[in-house]
Amino acid sequence: MAGTKRRIVLAFGDEVVLMHVAGNRSHTLVSLVTAIALVAGLGITAATAEAAARRDAPLLAAVKAADFDTVRSLVGRGVDVNQTAPDGATALHWAVHRNDAGLVDLLLEAGADVSVKNRYGVQPISLAAENGNADILEALLEAGADPNAALPEGETVLMTAARTGNAAAIRVLLVRGADPNLRDSFRGQTALMWAAARNNADAVHALAELGADVGAKTETVERPPNGNRLFYAPPPTGFTALLFAARSGHIDAVQVLLAAGADVNDTLSDGQSALVVAVANANWELADYLLDRGADPNLAGAGWGALHQLVRTRRMNTGFGFPGPIPSGSVDSIDVLQKMIAVGGDVNTRMTVNGMKDGQRNRLNRLGATPFFLAAKVTDTEAMRVLLDAGADATIPSADGTTPLMVASGVAIWNPGEDGGSLPGQEDEVLEAVKLCLEHGNDINAANYRGMTALHGAAFRGANNVAEHLVAQGADLDARTELGYSPLAIADGFSYSDFYKAQKHTAALLRTIMEERGIPTDDEGHVIPGTLCFDCLQTRRDQIEDRVEWEAELEAEFRAQHGVR
Repeated sequence: MAGTKRRIVLAFGDEVVLMHVAGNRSHTLVSLVTAIALVAGLGITAATAEAAARRDAPLLAAVKAADFDTVRSLVGRGVDVNQTAPDGATALHWAVHRNDAGLVDLLLEAGADVSVKNRYGVQPISLAAENGNADILEALLEAGADPNAALPEGETVLMTAARTGNAAAIRVLLVRGADPNLRDSFRGQTALMWAAARNNADAVHALAELGADVGAKTETVERPPNGNRLFYAPPPTGFTALLFAARSGHIDAVQVLLAAGADVNDTLSDGQSALVVAVANANWELADYLLDRGADPNLAGAGWGALHQLVRTRRMNTGFGFPGPIPSGSVDSIDVLQKMIAVGGDVNTRMTVNGMKDGQRNRLNRLGATPFFLAAKVTDTEAMRVLLDAGADATIPSADGTTPLMVASGVAIWNPGEDGGSLPGQEDEVLEAVKLCLEHGNDINAANYRGMTALHGAAFRGANNVAEHLVAQGADLDARTELGYSPLAIADGFSYSDFYKAQKHTAALLRTIMEERGIPTDDEGHVIPGTLCFDCLQTRRDQIEDRVEWEAELEAEFRAQHGVR
Protein backbone atom coordinates (compact mmCIF):
# COMPACT_ATOMS: atom_id res chain seq x y z
CA MET A 1 0.00 0.00 0.00
CA ALA A 2 2.82 2.33 0.85
CA GLY A 3 4.34 1.72 -2.56
CA THR A 4 1.07 2.56 -4.28
CA LYS A 5 0.72 5.75 -2.32
CA ARG A 6 4.23 6.80 -3.25
CA ARG A 7 3.59 6.23 -6.96
CA ILE A 8 0.53 8.45 -6.83
CA VAL A 9 2.49 11.23 -5.18
CA LEU A 10 5.15 10.96 -7.84
CA ALA A 11 2.60 10.87 -10.59
CA PHE A 12 0.70 13.90 -9.45
CA GLY A 13 3.42 15.84 -7.70
CA ASP A 14 5.66 18.45 -9.25
CA GLU A 15 7.61 19.96 -6.42
CA VAL A 16 9.67 23.07 -6.92
CA VAL A 17 12.21 23.23 -4.08
CA LEU A 18 13.52 26.79 -3.87
CA MET A 19 16.45 26.36 -1.67
CA HIS A 20 18.88 27.14 1.55
CA VAL A 21 17.53 30.59 1.81
CA ALA A 22 19.03 32.01 2.60
CA GLY A 23 20.74 29.09 4.16
CA ASN A 24 17.56 27.37 4.32
CA ARG A 25 15.74 24.85 2.03
CA SER A 26 12.40 24.69 3.79
CA HIS A 27 10.24 27.17 1.85
CA THR A 28 8.66 25.27 -1.03
CA LEU A 29 6.25 25.87 -3.83
CA VAL A 30 4.28 22.71 -4.37
CA SER A 31 1.99 21.60 -7.16
CA LEU A 32 0.36 18.48 -5.84
CA VAL A 33 -1.73 17.58 -8.85
CA THR A 34 -0.68 18.08 -12.44
CA ALA A 35 -3.01 15.58 -14.04
CA ILE A 36 -5.83 13.20 -13.31
CA ALA A 37 -5.25 9.52 -12.67
CA LEU A 38 -4.23 8.98 -16.26
CA VAL A 39 -2.39 6.08 -17.82
CA ALA A 40 0.71 8.17 -18.46
CA GLY A 41 0.55 9.84 -15.05
CA LEU A 42 0.28 6.63 -13.08
CA GLY A 43 3.20 5.06 -14.89
CA ILE A 44 1.09 2.18 -16.20
CA THR A 45 2.77 0.12 -18.88
CA ALA A 46 1.43 0.13 -22.44
CA ALA A 47 0.10 -3.41 -22.05
CA THR A 48 -1.67 -2.56 -18.81
CA ALA A 49 -3.10 0.60 -20.36
CA GLU A 50 -4.48 -1.35 -23.28
CA ALA A 51 -6.16 -3.84 -20.95
CA ALA A 52 -7.58 -1.00 -18.86
CA ALA A 53 -8.94 0.70 -21.97
CA ARG A 54 -10.80 -2.48 -22.98
CA ARG A 55 -12.51 -2.47 -19.60
CA ASP A 56 -13.50 1.21 -19.91
CA ALA A 57 -16.88 2.37 -21.10
CA PRO A 58 -16.76 2.82 -24.89
CA LEU A 59 -16.69 6.62 -24.81
CA LEU A 60 -13.79 6.82 -22.38
CA ALA A 61 -11.92 4.19 -24.35
CA ALA A 62 -12.44 6.09 -27.60
CA VAL A 63 -11.26 9.38 -26.10
CA LYS A 64 -8.19 7.73 -24.59
CA ALA A 65 -7.43 6.32 -28.03
CA ALA A 66 -8.03 9.75 -29.63
CA ASP A 67 -10.55 8.06 -31.95
CA PHE A 68 -12.53 11.10 -33.08
CA ASP A 69 -14.90 9.22 -35.39
CA THR A 70 -15.90 6.73 -32.71
CA VAL A 71 -16.39 9.51 -30.16
CA ARG A 72 -18.59 11.41 -32.61
CA SER A 73 -20.58 8.26 -33.33
CA LEU A 74 -21.10 7.50 -29.64
CA VAL A 75 -22.10 11.07 -28.88
CA GLY A 76 -24.51 10.98 -31.80
CA ARG A 77 -26.15 7.87 -30.33
CA GLY A 78 -26.71 9.69 -27.04
CA VAL A 79 -24.02 8.09 -24.88
CA ASP A 80 -23.62 9.82 -21.51
CA VAL A 81 -20.65 12.14 -22.02
CA ASN A 82 -20.22 12.53 -18.24
CA GLN A 83 -19.71 8.87 -17.41
CA THR A 84 -16.67 8.41 -15.16
CA ALA A 85 -13.82 6.01 -14.76
CA PRO A 86 -13.14 4.50 -11.30
CA ASP A 87 -10.91 7.47 -10.50
CA GLY A 88 -13.68 9.91 -11.33
CA ALA A 89 -12.17 11.07 -14.61
CA THR A 90 -14.53 11.85 -17.47
CA ALA A 91 -14.03 11.85 -21.21
CA LEU A 92 -13.52 15.62 -21.01
CA HIS A 93 -10.67 15.17 -18.53
CA TRP A 94 -8.99 12.84 -20.98
CA ALA A 95 -9.58 15.00 -24.03
CA VAL A 96 -8.13 18.04 -22.24
CA HIS A 97 -5.21 16.03 -20.91
CA ARG A 98 -4.44 14.86 -24.45
CA ASN A 99 -4.54 18.46 -25.68
CA ASP A 100 -7.11 17.45 -28.28
CA ALA A 101 -9.08 20.61 -29.06
CA GLY A 102 -11.32 18.81 -31.55
CA LEU A 103 -12.45 16.24 -29.01
CA VAL A 104 -12.88 18.94 -26.36
CA ASP A 105 -15.17 20.94 -28.64
CA LEU A 106 -17.15 17.83 -29.57
CA LEU A 107 -17.67 16.85 -25.93
CA LEU A 108 -18.60 20.38 -24.89
CA GLU A 109 -21.18 20.58 -27.66
CA ALA A 110 -22.61 17.32 -26.36
CA GLY A 111 -23.00 18.76 -22.87
CA ALA A 112 -19.87 17.62 -21.06
CA ASP A 113 -19.70 18.99 -17.51
CA VAL A 114 -16.78 21.44 -17.31
CA SER A 115 -16.85 21.54 -13.50
CA VAL A 116 -16.74 17.83 -12.71
CA LYS A 117 -13.88 16.77 -10.44
CA ASN A 118 -12.09 13.47 -10.35
CA ARG A 119 -11.38 11.72 -7.06
CA TYR A 120 -8.31 13.93 -6.58
CA GLY A 121 -10.32 17.13 -6.89
CA VAL A 122 -9.06 18.02 -10.37
CA GLN A 123 -11.28 19.76 -12.92
CA PRO A 124 -10.58 19.69 -16.67
CA ILE A 125 -9.60 23.37 -16.62
CA SER A 126 -6.63 22.58 -14.35
CA LEU A 127 -5.36 20.12 -16.94
CA ALA A 128 -5.69 22.73 -19.68
CA ALA A 129 -3.66 25.13 -17.55
CA GLU A 130 -1.07 22.43 -16.97
CA ASN A 131 -0.75 22.04 -20.73
CA GLY A 132 -0.71 25.81 -21.23
CA ASN A 133 -3.32 25.50 -23.97
CA ALA A 134 -4.96 28.91 -24.36
CA ASP A 135 -7.49 27.71 -26.94
CA ILE A 136 -8.80 24.88 -24.78
CA LEU A 137 -8.89 27.19 -21.77
CA GLU A 138 -10.97 29.63 -23.80
CA ALA A 139 -13.36 26.87 -24.82
CA LEU A 140 -13.77 25.61 -21.25
CA LEU A 141 -14.31 29.11 -19.89
CA GLU A 142 -16.85 29.85 -22.62
CA ALA A 143 -18.67 26.69 -21.53
CA GLY A 144 -18.83 27.89 -17.93
CA ALA A 145 -15.63 26.71 -16.28
CA ASP A 146 -14.58 28.68 -13.21
CA PRO A 147 -11.45 30.80 -13.94
CA ASN A 148 -10.64 30.64 -10.21
CA ALA A 149 -11.03 26.89 -9.86
CA ALA A 150 -8.49 25.40 -7.51
CA LEU A 151 -7.06 22.08 -6.47
CA PRO A 152 -7.72 20.88 -2.91
CA GLU A 153 -4.41 22.37 -1.76
CA GLY A 154 -5.40 25.77 -3.09
CA GLU A 155 -3.44 25.81 -6.35
CA THR A 156 -5.64 27.85 -8.68
CA VAL A 157 -5.84 27.39 -12.42
CA LEU A 158 -3.91 30.64 -12.81
CA MET A 159 -1.15 29.37 -10.53
CA THR A 160 -0.88 26.23 -12.62
CA ALA A 161 -0.63 28.29 -15.80
CA ALA A 162 1.96 30.54 -14.14
CA ARG A 163 4.01 27.53 -13.17
CA THR A 164 3.92 26.03 -16.65
CA GLY A 165 4.59 29.46 -18.11
CA ASN A 166 2.34 30.03 -21.13
CA ALA A 167 1.64 33.77 -21.19
CA ALA A 168 -1.26 33.41 -23.65
CA ALA A 169 -2.98 30.98 -21.30
CA ILE A 170 -2.46 33.38 -18.43
CA ARG A 171 -3.94 36.27 -20.38
CA VAL A 172 -7.02 34.21 -21.30
CA LEU A 173 -7.61 33.41 -17.65
CA LEU A 174 -7.09 36.97 -16.47
CA VAL A 175 -9.35 38.46 -19.13
CA ARG A 176 -11.99 35.90 -18.19
CA GLY A 177 -11.93 36.89 -14.53
CA ALA A 178 -9.16 34.96 -12.82
CA ASP A 179 -7.99 36.76 -9.69
CA PRO A 180 -4.20 37.24 -9.95
CA ASN A 181 -3.82 37.77 -6.22
CA LEU A 182 -5.50 34.67 -4.84
CA ARG A 183 -3.25 32.67 -2.52
CA ASP A 184 -2.80 28.95 -2.15
CA SER A 185 -3.56 27.31 1.16
CA PHE A 186 -0.03 26.03 1.63
CA ARG A 187 1.77 29.26 2.54
CA GLY A 188 -0.20 32.00 0.91
CA GLN A 189 1.67 31.95 -2.40
CA THR A 190 0.34 33.77 -5.46
CA ALA A 191 0.47 33.00 -9.16
CA LEU A 192 3.19 35.62 -9.62
CA MET A 193 5.37 33.81 -7.10
CA TRP A 194 4.89 30.55 -8.97
CA ALA A 195 5.92 32.18 -12.24
CA ALA A 196 8.95 33.89 -10.70
CA ALA A 197 10.06 30.70 -8.99
CA ARG A 198 10.16 28.97 -12.39
CA ASN A 199 11.76 31.94 -14.18
CA ASN A 200 8.78 32.16 -16.52
CA ALA A 201 9.51 35.76 -17.46
CA ASP A 202 6.70 36.09 -20.02
CA ALA A 203 4.24 34.80 -17.45
CA VAL A 204 5.62 37.23 -14.87
CA HIS A 205 5.15 40.07 -17.34
CA ALA A 206 1.56 39.09 -18.16
CA LEU A 207 0.62 38.76 -14.50
CA ALA A 208 2.25 42.03 -13.47
CA GLU A 209 0.67 43.85 -16.42
CA LEU A 210 -2.81 42.57 -15.59
CA GLY A 211 -2.99 43.27 -11.90
CA ALA A 212 -0.75 40.95 -9.91
CA ASP A 213 0.65 42.54 -6.76
CA VAL A 214 4.44 42.49 -7.16
CA GLY A 215 4.90 43.29 -3.48
CA ALA A 216 2.73 40.48 -2.10
CA LYS A 217 4.45 38.31 0.51
CA THR A 218 3.89 34.75 1.61
CA GLU A 219 2.51 34.24 5.06
CA THR A 220 4.79 35.07 7.95
CA VAL A 221 4.80 32.07 10.24
CA GLU A 222 5.51 32.78 13.87
CA ARG A 223 7.49 29.99 15.49
CA PRO A 224 7.77 29.66 19.26
CA PRO A 225 11.29 29.52 20.68
CA ASN A 226 12.65 26.06 21.37
CA GLY A 227 15.66 24.33 22.80
CA ASN A 228 17.40 24.27 19.42
CA ARG A 229 17.95 28.04 19.42
CA LEU A 230 21.64 27.42 19.97
CA PHE A 231 22.10 25.31 16.87
CA TYR A 232 19.40 26.02 14.33
CA ALA A 233 17.73 29.08 12.84
CA PRO A 234 14.06 28.73 11.83
CA PRO A 235 13.39 28.97 8.10
CA PRO A 236 12.39 32.46 7.01
CA THR A 237 9.02 33.35 5.57
CA GLY A 238 7.58 36.47 3.95
CA PHE A 239 8.80 35.79 0.40
CA THR A 240 7.87 38.07 -2.48
CA ALA A 241 8.03 37.01 -6.11
CA LEU A 242 11.36 38.82 -6.35
CA LEU A 243 12.75 36.89 -3.40
CA PHE A 244 11.71 33.57 -4.93
CA ALA A 245 13.48 34.55 -8.14
CA ALA A 246 16.52 35.78 -6.22
CA ARG A 247 16.85 32.52 -4.36
CA SER A 248 16.91 30.56 -7.59
CA GLY A 249 19.13 33.01 -9.49
CA HIS A 250 16.47 33.80 -12.09
CA ILE A 251 17.74 37.00 -13.68
CA ASP A 252 15.06 37.13 -16.39
CA ALA A 253 12.25 37.06 -13.85
CA VAL A 254 14.04 39.59 -11.64
CA GLN A 255 14.44 42.00 -14.55
CA VAL A 256 10.72 41.85 -15.34
CA LEU A 257 9.75 42.23 -11.69
CA LEU A 258 11.98 45.25 -11.17
CA ALA A 259 10.58 46.84 -14.33
CA ALA A 260 7.10 46.24 -12.89
CA GLY A 261 7.95 48.07 -9.69
CA ALA A 262 9.33 45.42 -7.35
CA ASP A 263 11.67 46.73 -4.65
CA VAL A 264 15.27 45.72 -5.29
CA ASN A 265 15.75 45.76 -1.50
CA ASP A 266 12.81 43.46 -0.72
CA THR A 267 13.32 41.59 2.55
CA LEU A 268 12.13 38.35 4.08
CA SER A 269 10.23 38.35 7.35
CA ASP A 270 13.52 38.03 9.24
CA GLY A 271 15.10 40.95 7.37
CA GLN A 272 17.28 39.14 4.83
CA SER A 273 17.40 41.24 1.67
CA ALA A 274 17.11 40.05 -1.91
CA LEU A 275 20.87 40.54 -2.25
CA VAL A 276 21.53 38.40 0.83
CA VAL A 277 19.17 35.72 -0.50
CA ALA A 278 20.94 35.68 -3.87
CA VAL A 279 24.36 35.49 -2.24
CA ALA A 280 23.25 32.79 0.21
CA ASN A 281 22.54 30.57 -2.78
CA ALA A 282 25.75 31.44 -4.66
CA ASN A 283 23.80 33.22 -7.38
CA TRP A 284 26.75 35.49 -8.05
CA GLU A 285 25.62 36.80 -11.44
CA LEU A 286 22.24 37.78 -10.05
CA ALA A 287 23.90 39.41 -7.04
CA ASP A 288 26.08 41.41 -9.42
CA TYR A 289 22.96 42.49 -11.33
CA LEU A 290 21.13 43.48 -8.14
CA LEU A 291 24.07 45.68 -7.15
CA ASP A 292 23.91 47.34 -10.57
CA ARG A 293 20.22 47.98 -9.94
CA GLY A 294 20.89 49.66 -6.61
CA ALA A 295 20.74 46.88 -4.03
CA ASP A 296 22.16 48.06 -0.71
CA PRO A 297 25.02 45.80 0.45
CA ASN A 298 24.74 47.17 3.99
CA LEU A 299 21.14 46.16 4.66
CA ALA A 300 21.29 43.91 7.70
CA GLY A 301 17.75 43.56 8.92
CA ALA A 302 18.36 39.93 9.82
CA GLY A 303 21.40 40.85 11.88
CA TRP A 304 23.91 40.28 9.10
CA GLY A 305 24.46 41.72 5.65
CA ALA A 306 25.50 40.67 2.19
CA LEU A 307 29.23 40.86 2.97
CA HIS A 308 28.84 38.46 5.89
CA GLN A 309 26.70 36.15 3.80
CA LEU A 310 29.05 36.15 0.83
CA VAL A 311 32.00 35.11 2.97
CA ARG A 312 29.99 32.34 4.56
CA THR A 313 28.67 31.04 1.24
CA ARG A 314 32.13 30.96 -0.35
CA ARG A 315 33.24 28.34 2.13
CA MET A 316 30.46 26.78 4.13
CA ASN A 317 30.99 26.22 7.83
CA THR A 318 30.76 22.44 7.69
CA GLY A 319 33.24 19.75 8.51
CA PHE A 320 31.11 16.85 7.37
CA GLY A 321 32.00 17.31 3.70
CA PHE A 322 28.61 18.76 2.79
CA PRO A 323 28.97 20.96 -0.28
CA GLY A 324 27.70 24.50 -0.37
CA PRO A 325 25.27 25.76 -2.98
CA ILE A 326 26.31 25.32 -6.60
CA PRO A 327 27.27 28.73 -8.07
CA SER A 328 25.18 30.02 -10.94
CA GLY A 329 26.12 32.46 -13.68
CA SER A 330 29.46 33.56 -15.05
CA VAL A 331 30.48 35.97 -12.29
CA ASP A 332 32.94 34.95 -9.57
CA SER A 333 32.24 35.49 -5.88
CA ILE A 334 35.38 37.60 -5.44
CA ASP A 335 34.15 39.89 -8.22
CA VAL A 336 30.89 40.33 -6.32
CA LEU A 337 32.77 40.94 -3.06
CA GLN A 338 34.85 43.64 -4.70
CA LYS A 339 31.76 45.24 -6.25
CA MET A 340 29.98 45.28 -2.89
CA ILE A 341 32.94 47.12 -1.44
CA ALA A 342 33.12 49.48 -4.43
CA VAL A 343 29.49 50.54 -4.00
CA GLY A 344 29.94 51.26 -0.31
CA GLY A 345 29.83 47.96 1.53
CA ASP A 346 31.15 48.36 5.09
CA VAL A 347 33.97 45.85 5.53
CA ASN A 348 33.89 46.31 9.31
CA THR A 349 30.16 45.83 9.79
CA ARG A 350 29.40 43.50 12.70
CA MET A 351 26.72 40.87 13.02
CA THR A 352 24.08 41.86 15.56
CA VAL A 353 22.74 38.34 16.06
CA ASN A 354 24.31 34.92 16.33
CA GLY A 355 22.90 34.08 12.92
CA MET A 356 23.51 31.97 9.81
CA LYS A 357 23.22 28.80 11.87
CA ASP A 358 23.58 25.40 10.28
CA GLY A 359 23.33 22.83 13.01
CA GLN A 360 25.70 21.73 15.77
CA ARG A 361 28.57 23.17 13.78
CA ASN A 362 27.67 26.39 15.57
CA ARG A 363 30.01 26.10 18.49
CA LEU A 364 31.11 29.56 17.41
CA ASN A 365 28.94 32.47 18.50
CA ARG A 366 29.00 34.83 15.50
CA LEU A 367 27.49 37.77 17.38
CA GLY A 368 29.74 40.75 16.65
CA ALA A 369 31.59 39.01 13.83
CA THR A 370 32.89 41.05 10.89
CA PRO A 371 33.26 39.69 7.35
CA PHE A 372 37.00 39.36 8.01
CA PHE A 373 36.32 37.37 11.18
CA LEU A 374 34.10 34.97 9.24
CA ALA A 375 36.70 34.59 6.50
CA ALA A 376 39.34 33.85 9.15
CA LYS A 377 37.06 31.22 10.69
CA VAL A 378 37.19 29.18 7.49
CA THR A 379 40.73 30.34 6.62
CA ASP A 380 39.59 31.85 3.33
CA THR A 381 42.78 33.76 2.68
CA GLU A 382 41.64 35.10 -0.69
CA ALA A 383 38.64 36.82 0.87
CA MET A 384 40.73 37.90 3.87
CA ARG A 385 43.19 39.71 1.59
CA VAL A 386 40.44 41.45 -0.39
CA LEU A 387 38.89 42.68 2.84
CA LEU A 388 42.25 43.79 4.25
CA ASP A 389 43.02 45.70 1.06
CA ALA A 390 39.69 47.48 1.49
CA GLY A 391 40.50 48.55 5.03
CA ALA A 392 39.15 45.73 7.17
CA ASP A 393 40.21 45.83 10.82
CA ALA A 394 41.66 42.40 11.48
CA THR A 395 41.53 42.83 15.25
CA ILE A 396 37.78 43.20 15.78
CA PRO A 397 36.63 40.26 17.91
CA SER A 398 33.21 38.70 18.26
CA ALA A 399 31.03 39.79 21.16
CA ASP A 400 32.40 37.06 23.44
CA GLY A 401 36.01 38.13 22.90
CA THR A 402 36.99 35.54 20.31
CA THR A 403 39.47 37.07 17.84
CA PRO A 404 40.05 36.33 14.16
CA LEU A 405 43.39 34.78 15.13
CA MET A 406 41.69 32.38 17.51
CA VAL A 407 39.19 31.10 14.95
CA ALA A 408 41.83 30.88 12.23
CA SER A 409 43.95 28.79 14.59
CA GLY A 410 41.03 26.49 15.39
CA VAL A 411 39.00 27.79 18.33
CA ALA A 412 35.37 26.66 18.01
CA ILE A 413 35.94 23.81 15.58
CA TRP A 414 35.06 20.39 16.85
CA ASN A 415 34.04 18.10 14.05
CA PRO A 416 36.63 15.50 13.00
CA GLY A 417 36.19 16.62 9.41
CA GLU A 418 38.01 19.83 10.22
CA ASP A 419 41.22 18.27 11.43
CA GLY A 420 44.31 19.90 9.98
CA GLY A 421 42.71 22.39 7.62
CA SER A 422 39.18 23.63 7.20
CA LEU A 423 39.15 21.28 4.24
CA PRO A 424 41.51 18.37 3.48
CA GLY A 425 44.92 19.53 2.37
CA GLN A 426 44.48 23.10 3.59
CA GLU A 427 46.99 23.12 6.43
CA ASP A 428 49.17 25.58 4.53
CA GLU A 429 46.24 27.92 4.00
CA VAL A 430 45.43 27.72 7.71
CA LEU A 431 48.96 28.82 8.52
CA GLU A 432 48.70 31.63 5.98
CA ALA A 433 45.46 32.82 7.60
CA VAL A 434 47.08 32.74 11.04
CA LYS A 435 50.04 34.76 9.77
CA LEU A 436 47.71 37.36 8.21
CA CYS A 437 45.95 37.82 11.54
CA LEU A 438 49.24 38.18 13.41
CA GLU A 439 50.65 40.58 10.82
CA HIS A 440 47.59 42.78 11.19
CA GLY A 441 47.66 43.20 14.94
CA ASN A 442 46.01 40.23 16.62
CA ASP A 443 47.24 39.56 20.18
CA ILE A 444 48.76 36.09 20.18
CA ASN A 445 47.85 35.45 23.84
CA ALA A 446 44.42 37.07 23.95
CA ALA A 447 41.77 34.86 25.56
CA ASN A 448 38.05 34.73 24.92
CA TYR A 449 35.21 34.34 27.43
CA ARG A 450 36.19 30.72 28.04
CA GLY A 451 39.86 31.47 28.41
CA MET A 452 40.68 29.93 25.03
CA THR A 453 43.73 31.28 23.21
CA ALA A 454 44.97 30.81 19.67
CA LEU A 455 47.19 27.95 20.84
CA HIS A 456 44.16 26.18 22.29
CA GLY A 457 42.69 26.55 18.82
CA ALA A 458 45.70 24.91 17.16
CA ALA A 459 45.26 22.04 19.62
CA PHE A 460 41.61 21.71 18.60
CA ARG A 461 42.56 21.69 14.95
CA GLY A 462 45.53 19.39 15.23
CA ALA A 463 47.59 21.62 12.94
CA ASN A 464 51.19 21.20 14.06
CA ASN A 465 52.48 23.82 11.63
CA VAL A 466 50.17 26.37 13.26
CA ALA A 467 51.11 25.30 16.78
CA GLU A 468 54.83 25.57 15.99
CA HIS A 469 54.40 29.02 14.45
CA LEU A 470 52.35 30.32 17.37
CA VAL A 471 54.89 29.04 19.87
CA ALA A 472 57.71 30.60 17.86
CA GLN A 473 55.86 33.93 17.95
CA GLY A 474 55.45 33.84 21.72
CA ALA A 475 52.26 31.91 22.41
CA ASP A 476 51.91 30.88 26.07
CA LEU A 477 52.26 27.10 26.21
CA ASP A 478 50.75 27.01 29.68
CA ALA A 479 47.75 29.29 29.04
CA ARG A 480 44.69 28.01 30.89
CA THR A 481 40.99 28.10 30.07
CA GLU A 482 38.46 29.27 32.63
CA LEU A 483 38.27 25.65 33.82
CA GLY A 484 42.05 25.46 34.09
CA TYR A 485 42.99 23.44 31.01
CA SER A 486 46.05 23.96 28.82
CA PRO A 487 46.46 23.56 25.05
CA LEU A 488 48.15 20.23 25.80
CA ALA A 489 45.02 19.02 27.60
CA ILE A 490 42.87 19.97 24.62
CA ALA A 491 45.15 18.17 22.17
CA ASP A 492 45.37 15.09 24.38
CA GLY A 493 41.63 14.53 24.03
CA PHE A 494 38.27 15.51 25.47
CA SER A 495 34.54 15.28 24.82
CA TYR A 496 33.04 18.30 23.15
CA SER A 497 29.53 18.69 21.71
CA ASP A 498 28.86 14.96 21.68
CA PHE A 499 32.16 14.12 20.00
CA TYR A 500 35.39 12.85 21.48
CA LYS A 501 38.27 14.57 19.82
CA ALA A 502 41.98 13.97 20.30
CA GLN A 503 44.97 15.27 18.36
CA LYS A 504 47.70 13.01 19.71
CA HIS A 505 50.30 14.23 17.22
CA THR A 506 49.78 17.81 18.41
CA ALA A 507 49.81 16.70 22.04
CA ALA A 508 53.17 15.00 21.43
CA LEU A 509 54.54 18.16 19.82
CA LEU A 510 53.38 20.42 22.64
CA ARG A 511 54.62 18.02 25.31
CA THR A 512 58.06 17.88 23.69
CA ILE A 513 58.36 21.67 23.45
CA MET A 514 57.16 22.13 27.03
CA GLU A 515 59.64 19.59 28.35
CA GLU A 516 62.45 21.28 26.40
CA ARG A 517 61.50 24.57 28.08
CA GLY A 518 61.16 23.08 31.53
CA ILE A 519 57.39 23.51 31.72
CA PRO A 520 55.76 20.71 33.77
CA THR A 521 53.42 18.50 31.76
CA ASP A 522 52.06 16.28 34.50
CA ASP A 523 49.72 18.49 36.52
CA GLU A 524 45.96 17.96 36.35
CA GLY A 525 45.46 20.99 34.10
CA HIS A 526 47.09 19.07 31.26
CA VAL A 527 44.54 16.23 31.33
CA ILE A 528 40.78 16.59 30.93
CA PRO A 529 38.77 13.96 32.84
CA GLY A 530 36.84 11.55 30.64
CA THR A 531 33.67 12.38 32.54
CA LEU A 532 33.79 16.01 31.47
CA CYS A 533 31.89 16.92 28.32
CA PHE A 534 31.70 20.46 27.01
CA ASP A 535 28.36 21.59 25.54
CA CYS A 536 27.06 18.08 25.09
CA LEU A 537 23.53 18.26 23.78
CA GLN A 538 22.58 14.66 24.52
CA THR A 539 24.20 14.16 27.91
CA ARG A 540 24.40 17.68 29.35
CA ARG A 541 21.20 19.41 28.30
CA ASP A 542 21.58 21.66 31.35
CA GLN A 543 24.72 23.10 29.72
CA ILE A 544 22.82 23.80 26.52
CA GLU A 545 19.97 25.49 28.35
CA ASP A 546 22.43 27.64 30.28
CA ARG A 547 24.25 28.49 27.06
CA VAL A 548 21.03 29.51 25.32
CA GLU A 549 20.15 31.82 28.20
CA TRP A 550 23.66 33.29 28.30
CA GLU A 551 23.72 33.91 24.56
CA ALA A 552 20.34 35.65 24.68
CA GLU A 553 21.61 37.99 27.39
CA LEU A 554 24.84 38.65 25.48
CA GLU A 555 22.90 39.43 22.31
CA ALA A 556 20.54 41.82 24.10
CA GLU A 557 23.48 43.64 25.68
CA PHE A 558 25.43 43.85 22.41
CA ARG A 559 22.45 45.16 20.45
CA ALA A 560 21.72 47.76 23.10
CA GLN A 561 25.34 48.93 23.03
CA HIS A 562 25.20 49.30 19.25
CA GLY A 563 21.79 50.93 19.08
CA VAL A 564 20.07 47.98 17.42
CA ARG A 565 16.45 47.30 18.33
